[in-house]
Amino acid sequence: MTVRVAVDFGTSSTCVAVSVRGREPQVVAVDGTPLMSSAVYAAPDGTLFVGQEADRQAAVDPSRYEPHPKRRIDEPELLLGTSVHKVRDVIRAVLSRAVAEGQRVGGGPVDQLVLTHPAEWGAIRTRVLRQAGNGLGARIVLVPEPVAAAVFYSASFPGQHDGPVAVLDLGGGTVDVSVVRANRPLATRGDPTFGGADIDQMLLEHVGSLVAGTDEQAWRELVEGRELPDRRRRRVIHQDVRGAKETLSRHNYTDVPMPPPFADAHVTRGDLERLIAPRLERAAELTAATIKEAGLRPTDLAGIFLVGGSSRIPLVSQLVHKHCGIVPTSLDQPETVVARGALRAVAGSGDGTGDLAAPAANRRPRQAQPRPPQPVQPLPVQPLPVQPQPVQSQPVQPQSRAAVEPPPRPRPALPPTPPVSTSRRRSALLLVGASALAAALAIVLVVVLNGGNEPRSRATPQTTTTTPAPGRLIAQYEYQFTLPTDWLQTGGDATQLRTEVKPSDAQTGDDLVLVQQIRLSFDSDADRPRAVGKLRDEFNRAGDAFTGFDEKASFAGRQVIHYQQALPNKDATVDWYVVFQHNTQVSVGCQHENTGKRDREVATACEMIVRTLRIITE
Repeated sequence: MTVRVAVDFGTSSTCVAVSVRGREPQVVAVDGTPLMSSAVYAAPDGTLFVGQEADRQAAVDPSRYEPHPKRRIDEPELLLGTSVHKVRDVIRAVLSRAVAEGQRVGGGPVDQLVLTHPAEWGAIRTRVLRQAGNGLGARIVLVPEPVAAAVFYSASFPGQHDGPVAVLDLGGGTVDVSVVRANRPLATRGDPTFGGADIDQMLLEHVGSLVAGTDEQAWRELVEGRELPDRRRRRVIHQDVRGAKETLSRHNYTDVPMPPPFADAHVTRGDLERLIAPRLERAAELTAATIKEAGLRPTDLAGIFLVGGSSRIPLVSQLVHKHCGIVPTSLDQPETVVARGALRAVAGSGDGTGDLAAPAANRRPRQAQPRPPQPVQPLPVQPLPVQPQPVQSQPVQPQSRAAVEPPPRPRPALPPTPPVSTSRRRSALLLVGASALAAALAIVLVVVLNGGNEPRSRATPQTTTTTPAPGRLIAQYEYQFTLPTDWLQTGGDATQLRTEVKPSDAQTGDDLVLVQQIRLSFDSDADRPRAVGKLRDEFNRAGDAFTGFDEKASFAGRQVIHYQQALPNKDATVDWYVVFQHNTQVSVGCQHENTGKRDREVATACEMIVRTLRIITE
């Protein structure tokens, strides 16, 4: 008897599906419901309670309660009460409970465990997830969530979805959009700053604005939760607000019960829609942009599908229709689609010991579609087989071929050309080809990691900045860096191993920083002259838009290679910084408008990112 279990580990809830002897996947009911809370409670004796048990125990001491462990995956440890726990162990507790429930229904040990993850998760996060699941099944497979969702919908409408599909996943902690064809992502974008949990918080703040006038001091104490009784009441209010949000997806109004001295709060669907419309509008725009990035029009798609609990909100469908011209499709229980699709996605995939179609890799080369002026692109050094990706306001990518095909002519790559393929090929782009570079919009500095070498003269032509204050850790793909607290991750492309960040108060402007990884076909530490030489060769072929190549510059306390890129159609300039380490190049493109309004702000963020940039190698 073969038992296969899929676990869709979500921000707020986790779904488990099981397939026995190759039969149709079925959702496992945990505590009588198709979804299990992802929450974890750490008891004083070290026991980790999961799901409803954690929710109940939280009433005893909310400081020992973590409702969204998935959002903490970038942190090494969590403080729960007075105990410190590794994030990996906390996640493992959730996975262990989920697998145990699947094993109970399957009636035997788990032969194959399928774990899903956001498409933009890189090597660092997926490694944590895999480590958390080690030993819970005989074999472990990781599947990107949009791939699982697309497979499920294709199987649900046989014969109707032979073409590419778009998947909008409104999860508890993130918004993810992917365009998928035949189990392979063509384009992926995401917003890690918004999800169902954020909708809950916005509705809670609205409720507070309605009732706080009764006793502002009491409301402040309740929200801050400094005393145990206040923390307990706050937890109950959070649950009631979440329930109100779900009710408003089906009805036009509801009431939220409040503890004394506050009166119950009356909220309407219109209230909720006014609160969240700007963020949902952005999700719909993100959907349209991802379809365009895939080189397609909405009419080329077999369908747009909605996934995740927040997709039940009626306004989501309305806005997607408004921006894409297609009415999206949603099935009953959209929260269970990914888990069920994950088992279908790996069916017949051999022994199931590897990962399925990592979005950044294994993509079939396709000709880049003409697009509006592209922002920035680093120059590649002998590109790994990667496909050129049309990306708006993002570095132009070096062209490459599929992993099985050698590149027609290797090109050295200049730093920040975030286009490199995510597949683990042995050749990598350091500089983007001249034509690609012409489309690029950013200036790149190549930072060469070189042990204790003393920094030399500053490379950037920008004003010297002060040391940035501590910020938030961003861990993507095989690199991580610290971002200023007043900047946000606003986009990226998993197929290009690229991350985009912008000032939180200027998310639609052209001031931004791009970070992109490029995999090399050789060890740059062992042969630095080769890496630098190829980069310089590509720079020399790139045209007049690129100037000031300096292989012995320094920036943010590191020895770097620096050059600039002019973006005349955006009236902007890009400073490129590239980091070489072993078989990896990371390019940092700092793009600022020539008006000079945000030069210092961009320079400060750029310096923090370069200074804290760390490449994770095996």
